[in-house]
Amino acid sequence: MASINKLYSSIASGSLEIAPALANLNFDFALWKVAAPKEFEGVGSALSTPRREEAESGTLHTIAHTSNTWLDEGLWDSSFGDSPGLVVRRSSRKSYGVFASRVGPDATSLWAAATSGTSAISIHLLACLLARIWDGPEAISIWVEVIKRRKEEIIAEFDETDIARLATLAAARQDLPRAQIAEWDDSARAWLRNADMVKNKQQKQLMLILDNVQVPVNRKTDTYESVMEAWTNSLVQMEALVQGISQQARSGEILLALSSWHLFPDLTVVTPSMAHVRQNDPVFGLGGMLTIGLQTPNSQENGVHWSLPLAYLRHYGAPVVSARSISSGSRSRLSLQELLQATLGSLLQGWGAAGKDTSRALNWMSSIYRMVTEATKLDNNLTNLTTGMAEHSWLALLSKAADCYIASKGLERQHNNKLISLGRKQAQTFLGTPSEPLFGMLKNGRYVMKMITNEEDKIEYLRKVGKIIAEQRGLDSSQILIRYKHRLSGPRSVYEYATAIPSTNASRKRKAEQPDAYGVQSNVRWLYSGVNALHENIPTEFVEKCCTHFGKSEKEVHSAIELRLGDLLGNDVDKADSDEDFERRRVVLDTAGECIFKRENQLIGDAFPEVGICWRSFGGSAHCSTTWYSFIYGAIDDAALFITEKRPHRFINVRIPADHFFNIMTLAEINAISATEIYSLFESDKIDPLETARGLEGCLRYARVDVDPHLKSLKAISTAARMYSHFPYASVDVRILQQNLYNASWIRTCIGSRKDYTAGDELRRTPEALQPYLLSDGQAFACLAMFESGRYDIDPEQLNGVMAMCSGDSIFFCAALLADPYEPVKSGDIRGLIGNIGRPGIAFLVPPENPLLKEASLDEWPLIEHNDFDGCLLDNFQNTSFTFLLLRLNHL
Repeated sequence: MASINKLYSSIASGSLEIAPALANLNFDFALWKVAAPKEFEGVGSALSTPRREEAESGTLHTIAHTSNTWLDEGLWDSSFGDSPGLVVRRSSRKSYGVFASRVGPDATSLWAAATSGTSAISIHLLACLLARIWDGPEAISIWVEVIKRRKEEIIAEFDETDIARLATLAAARQDLPRAQIAEWDDSARAWLRNADMVKNKQQKQLMLILDNVQVPVNRKTDTYESVMEAWTNSLVQMEALVQGISQQARSGEILLALSSWHLFPDLTVVTPSMAHVRQNDPVFGLGGMLTIGLQTPNSQENGVHWSLPLAYLRHYGAPVVSARSISSGSRSRLSLQELLQATLGSLLQGWGAAGKDTSRALNWMSSIYRMVTEATKLDNNLTNLTTGMAEHSWLALLSKAADCYIASKGLERQHNNKLISLGRKQAQTFLGTPSEPLFGMLKNGRYVMKMITNEEDKIEYLRKVGKIIAEQRGLDSSQILIRYKHRLSGPRSVYEYATAIPSTNASRKRKAEQPDAYGVQSNVRWLYSGVNALHENIPTEFVEKCCTHFGKSEKEVHSAIELRLGDLLGNDVDKADSDEDFERRRVVLDTAGECIFKRENQLIGDAFPEVGICWRSFGGSAHCSTTWYSFIYGAIDDAALFITEKRPHRFINVRIPADHFFNIMTLAEINAISATEIYSLFESDKIDPLETARGLEGCLRYARVDVDPHLKSLKAISTAARMYSHFPYASVDVRILQQNLYNASWIRTCIGSRKDYTAGDELRRTPEALQPYLLSDGQAFACLAMFESGRYDIDPEQLNGVMAMCSGDSIFFCAALLADPYEPVKSGDIRGLIGNIGRPGIAFLVPPENPLLKEASLDEWPLIEHNDFDGCLLDNFQNTSFTFLLLRLNHL
């Protein structure tokens, strides 16, 4: 009785002096409920009935009220103002079937805090602080440690004084299992995703500012003390800002709070330059301003960072020291458009020197897709690059992403640059290493020569490549030549020659047909002057080689040579036009410092370059020797490089395959030079759109998709992007960029593209390299699980039968689940909505293997009416229930 009297007498003082017998008092915090503040009423009305019940009387309500009780109730009594109402949106649930009760933003933890007392909002804010910077397992570990330490403090205080508040002591006796804490953390993360989406512009601007700040949250090395200090200091400073009292960010606590609570006071930014940022948040109507950047950086970490020893991250062992940052490079989630910007960075990094200049490379990417679109108007066979399945191709996606980058300005360009840098640094294995840059269009120079419109530009290009080859192989000017097609008037053309590197055996002080023995270093040209006698100056060695190669007689070979040269020059040669053309070009080239010789005065056999080029007495040499040249780089029927080859007796053809001619260093150097030249030519509009489109189509048509990891990865990106395009509010885990995408299980088991085309449709069909993968339901869910988690590579076979998946604030489900049975639904057709089932990690919805069904009875046949359909749509399944099984990928 004395104890009861003591209890009553202490109520007035607000504290309890409790006898040991009352220490066993137990209290159910799920029964404790208060009216939510007025500004939070919109949150409650937007929640579905099950979520509201969970928030008001379920596990999350218990956690909110219990935590608020033992974590010093009353730390912060202010409110969000109108912020929650702006973030939460009411969702229509009529058309979502079994998911109707889970549709919409998950604000369960916020409403649980609001109905646990005004000051309990601070517990939700703590959850947001931890969820913003720490991964799920790390945040849960911190919660476990903070709860344990706080309980110990309460019990120790009671043991020493026998005085404690009744609610606080009861809260200390409450057991909060790790699984319940995980649900609380998961709800807070879902809230953050939704708020980030709604406040996207302000949040992006804030994160760009915080990227320039190097400051720790605090320097406490004890986890409990560090968290409590960060929490209380951020609450105190935020309260001061709300009341109109300007603050200075001396540490990262208030900066972490800004990014976590979606409150945006006006800022004075000192670093890297002085700027005043007005954000017009009505919560700070009294004018509180925060100054950022006065502190001197004393850390190598970027952004606001936090390092803590986590004692409960592992079941057994010493505490694990973990460090996290809220810089852009450490962001946990990316939108689809942000992922594509990072993918561009990974792609450009794989291009080596060709992708070093971001702006030029992306301008080229944008230009080439625009040219392809233009070319489809000229060649109907090229529509397979832009229509049908190609509309969802990686080429279209990355070109649009390049357009977004080019069009961006100011803060948006700054943000895109950070994403490109993220892809370059952190996603080097994401797409695999491409065998050739620029989608393979530089390979061997074949497509490049077709694209370039001007003859002199082709020669200039080949000379730069030839210089690299000559240096690598130790060749002089007589051992590497350029053969190019010169177009005369009308349809006529002729092959002419030029040195690839300057010659020291020619002088400019000579007549066109009389080369001197020695002169200054210069390039040489062999130009056609108009005499139709090319077929008369054919070396006999060339004719003999052609006879052997084609198995024809000498007469037949001569006829074939005349026919080939006739096809080029035509039968009616206008010598006056040819002379005029020769003189005009001679003057121009002579001014440029080149030596000029007449092409027809040389004994050259080149009618069939696939056999080789035979040149007797090269350059007018007095020695009657024959030099053979083989094709090595370029377009053999347009403009190309040829190098000398050594031929054994009887002209046995020994040729070096072009693919194996260059070593890796030479290829890299050639690609770098080639890319620079191509960018310049594109920028100068010296590229033929039609030939460019045909070249790209050729590269993609014959690409080995089945063995090329890079193309597999690009197809995987287009497949995932096609799915995520149906979920405009979904995001992916940034850690996906560190995966080897081409090696994912769902890629290895893909069925590829449809094979239901006929041979005649082959050229009209979208190239295999551009088509997204066609996925089964299991493969689609495996893809989603990988992008949602950034790390889980699940065998699709294990996901056969899965009907839905929940991750964060998104629910993904098979289209057939909510479709009318009459409607045809394709395999792999996955739909999505904003929602959450309240389970941490990733949850899969699967039906039981043997569902319980009511057995048919002969006694019930009179009760069944087989009436004709009268056109009235009635819901006759209101009392029908389904049984599902939830499988989870936990991060506990």
